[in-house]
Amino acid sequence: MFVDPAARGHGIGRALFEAIETVARDEGISVLLLETGIHNHDAIRLYRRCGYRERGAFGGYAADPLSVFMEKPL
Repeated sequence: MFVDPAARGHGIGRALFEAIETVARDEGISVLLLETGIHNHDAIRLYRRCGYRERGAFGGYAADPLSVFMEKPL
């Protein structure tokens, strides 16, 4: 997910997450997982504000010191 820097601060990222989470719940998905880079500070702050918490690597990912892995139970 990417929000243009000029458009940040208007709730677009949060609105996108809410839409994604609504669709996921409707589809019976119980947990959302994400990966981002350690230098994406604004994104990590948004993810935490939206209820995502850090976790270990998942799926085909290997633990990586440049990655942050997060999840949110729905």
